[in-house]
Amino acid sequence: MEAHPIPQNVTSFQFKLVGDMTLKQFVYLASGVGMAYLIFVLFAANLPFISWPFIILFTLLGVAFAFLPIESRPLDHWLAAFLTAIYSPTKRIWKKNGKNYKEDALYASRLVTYLSGPAKEAPLAIKTAETAPQTADISKLPTKEELQKTVDLARQAQQLQMKIIQTERALSQIKDQAQKPTPVPIDYGQEVNKILTDLQSLVSQASVIKEQIQSIQKPQTGGANVTPPPFPKEKVKVVIPIKPKQTTVALTTFPNVLNGIVKDAQNNYLESVVAVIYNKDGLPVRALKTNKLGQFTGSTPLPNGTYNLELEKDNFSFDVLQIELSGTVLPPLMITAKT
Repeated sequence: MEAHPIPQNVTSFQFKLVGDMTLKQFVYLASGVGMAYLIFVLFAANLPFISWPFIILFTLLGVAFAFLPIESRPLDHWLAAFLTAIYSPTKRIWKKNGKNYKEDALYASRLVTYLSGPAKEAPLAIKTAETAPQTADISKLPTKEELQKTVDLARQAQQLQMKIIQTERALSQIKDQAQKPTPVPIDYGQEVNKILTDLQSLVSQASVIKEQIQSIQKPQTGGANVTPPPFPKEKVKVVIPIKPKQTTVALTTFPNVLNGIVKDAQNNYLESVVAVIYNKDGLPVRALKTNKLGQFTGSTPLPNGTYNLELEKDNFSFDVLQIELSGTVLPPLMITAKT
């Protein structure tokens, strides 16, 4: 199997006529050596100090033009480019060629017709009836004092919210400490009751601030207010926590912590049931989820008061439960889905 020939540049191919030299290289070399030999014959005997530098110069030029390329290009290419750049013009001036162009009579007549026509009048400005400026009812806008009071109440509400969060964290820490076994039993009842009292007072203060903000931001409108039709509320079923039997396992040891067990009509535990706890204002305060045994329990106690418990799960329906918290440990709520 023969090797594939190496591709060559056939467009700039030059035949090597004299040994390994092309005709162009041979001419450059012969010209340089010939000029050096001519100077040697004519001037070397009488003017040796002047002729020998020229002899060496022409010899080296012939060798350089023949065998010394720069950037893969011969010296004659660089010499031609240098001379072209030096002698080519760098500044050009436009001159009229002196030709007379024939004027078109059609365009000249159109220009005369346009200039002789009547001047068009500028379009009259359409006067629009000035509309009376509309005055806004300043009484509906909040005053500076009301705005300042709203800002102060918002700051107080934010501070109360931070205190509530800190109180819940303290209760969570107490719960963690109570679960750890200690050689000497520690009674956290008084500390928990104190924290629950503080939490209840903070929640009541937050409710008062919320009512004040709503009273300030309530719009004062003179016209009749259209009240939307009330939405049908779900039937609320008031339940009383069932006292735990001796066989019932307590899910929590802290007061005011909602917990329970959810089952279906066949007494099977329901998993992933979402239990949402709402306060008396209808705001969600806790969101829980049942485990594989149908159990759910909160992590922190709730303030004393009335709460609604709603449960949700696909293909099941539950009653809305109303529970009253009074600072006692709650037994598990036994909740059964409706068939």
